[in-house]
Amino acid sequence: MKRVSVDIGGTFTDCVVAWGGQRVESKAPTTHHDLTEGFMEALTAGAEKIDLSVETVLSDVDSVRYGTTLGTNALIERTGERVGLITTKGHEDTIRIGRGRQYGDGLSIEDQADIPGADRPDPIVPSDYRYGIRERIDYKGDVLLEADREEIREVVNSLVDDGVRAIAVVLLNSTVNPVHELLVEEIVNQEYPSNVLGSTPVVLSHRVTGKNGEYMRSNATVINAYLHRIMREGLQDMQSVLRDHGYEKPLQLVHNTSGMAQLGKTYAIQTMHAGPVAGLGAAQQLADELDDENLITTDMGGTSFDIGAVTEGEVSLYEYEPIIDRWLINIPMVYMKTIGAGGGSILGYNSAEDVITVGPESAGSDPGPACYNRGGRRATVTDVDVVLGYLNPDYFWGGELELEERLARRAVRRDIAEPMDVSVEEAAAAARQVVDTKMAQTMFNEISLQGYDPRNFSILSYGGAGPTHACGYAEELDVEKVIVPPFSPVLSAAGAGNLDQMHMYEQSVYLELFDGEGQTYFDDYEQFNDVVATLQDKGRRDLLDEGYSADRIQHTVECDLKYGVQLQTTTARSPVETIDDREDLLRLLKAFRDSYGDNFGDEAHMPSSDINLITIRVQSYVEQPRMEYTSTGDAAALTDGAGTPDTGRSRSCYFGGEFVETPVHRFTEMGTGAVDGPAIVEHPETTIVVNDGWTFDRTPAGVSYLRRQ
Repeated sequence: MKRVSVDIGGTFTDCVVAWGGQRVESKAPTTHHDLTEGFMEALTAGAEKIDLSVETVLSDVDSVRYGTTLGTNALIERTGERVGLITTKGHEDTIRIGRGRQYGDGLSIEDQADIPGADRPDPIVPSDYRYGIRERIDYKGDVLLEADREEIREVVNSLVDDGVRAIAVVLLNSTVNPVHELLVEEIVNQEYPSNVLGSTPVVLSHRVTGKNGEYMRSNATVINAYLHRIMREGLQDMQSVLRDHGYEKPLQLVHNTSGMAQLGKTYAIQTMHAGPVAGLGAAQQLADELDDENLITTDMGGTSFDIGAVTEGEVSLYEYEPIIDRWLINIPMVYMKTIGAGGGSILGYNSAEDVITVGPESAGSDPGPACYNRGGRRATVTDVDVVLGYLNPDYFWGGELELEERLARRAVRRDIAEPMDVSVEEAAAAARQVVDTKMAQTMFNEISLQGYDPRNFSILSYGGAGPTHACGYAEELDVEKVIVPPFSPVLSAAGAGNLDQMHMYEQSVYLELFDGEGQTYFDDYEQFNDVVATLQDKGRRDLLDEGYSADRIQHTVECDLKYGVQLQTTTARSPVETIDDREDLLRLLKAFRDSYGDNFGDEAHMPSSDINLITIRVQSYVEQPRMEYTSTGDAAALTDGAGTPDTGRSRSCYFGGEFVETPVHRFTEMGTGAVDGPAIVEHPETTIVVNDGWTFDRTPAGVSYLRRQ
């Protein structure tokens, strides 16, 4: 196996190179002005660790997998293209009207508590660039009013005159019959071929999502159009740089569905938050390798703190109506909770409420925390950890970046200590407690709302800053065990290296599988089977286009069902790909009832109610070879000794309300013996803080455990 996987975060760009029996990790600061620079710096550092040139690696590697933040950054910064929207006459203001909940979509919990004071998000497409055309297709796909070619032509000309650089097309019921959307695309290409208008994208809603829901479908289509040019140009630049260094295969992009696909088969919106999702995929594999099937996953990087869950060995929680920024969409993606509590999160003091504030703003990598000495002046979580002695200024990032404790102390003094009228040390300790408590409270909310007790889980801590704070938030949750996996500083990149090639398609339907009043069952099996076959064919064609043989392609079928007129739908994996008889139908209904009972309790069942099928979803995938994370055969830079030597290193660190002289161990020099806290374990890319009352030990494969005594 020869594989490169790269995940770009807000502060660092992470890289994992799997090269035969070797696996190495590397990092580089994220270069927001040009992401290719940080990408190549991280890759170069990884290649050097296996004594190869970048050109040698790229010319011989099986694939390069890339978790990009191009689209995420462009949406946050509002730097996308001017978009025009063509929709059905009378529905031009759908994206402005939205839904009642739109006022709270994407807001923090604190802001959601004041919905009357909230504003709707400004639509990406202003009213001047939204045009309606006269056409109508009904819910069955029958054309009631033919679209007029001349009207479409006039609308397209008006949009071009307005200076739009991307066109989103969202017509009613195009998910069941896209004929009019295809007509719009045809006319645009006739009027303005690429040699006249350039590569102005025309994004059709039925290609983006097969689900109904005009507001969500419009948002998904508009966001794709808005980001299309930035994504295309940025990724083309990336491919060009890789090609210049010898890589001739297609670039693989990580998707937020926990799969990956080639650049030409990827929509911009599928890359949103894809990096943390890849980390969650790695966590699922680790749950199996470590025989620990219930994990709370915590990824604390430089910018954010991402929370997920592996329950009974599975990552089964998808959001089918997620919120991107402040817009509700209907593209399925793996659910993760993100808060602004990373190493670079900016700290402050709110005198009106007498509280220390954390994030969501981050110092990023440029200028970074004050202690980076790159021009940053505001106090961050990393600065606090330096003041408290947890981070070694001479061994941060393996000694690649020297930290300035003087600048960290100055920032904490100015932003927190002086407003609170306390010492710098007291301010730093209070700020760290606030950070750990915020993370623990968010973790508790996420796990308990899924019906689980966090105390019955282990915590999987990763990301560059995660192990530094793991004992703190574990204590708040009353969790007994924390696992720090191999590749913990770059686990999302490592997870990208093990993703399957996958495409997901879904289609809105309305099929009554059980009539509660008449006590009769659905029997038009071909109607169900035809939809499944169509979705499977789309996925199969994608995978064939990507060079995979038909005999390697597999499919899974999922269904969204609900009782009667309930608004809440429940997703169930279908035990059959096709329904051929009553027995197959009953197996599907049982899968729904089992899933419903797991979510809402067996007492919530409605046995005499109708059961309606709302959505059919197909995942088409090709399994890829996987590297084992906990294999001792190719673990990097680990000692096999049974004891942990006394290195003689120590420094003053803050434990138990005071500074104490604390033993310091280098991870790469340690054996498998236990270390009692308080202690510090320094890894080249992270620091593990062992609180008083905790014990640290690790396996020969590099899996570290923190256990409460």
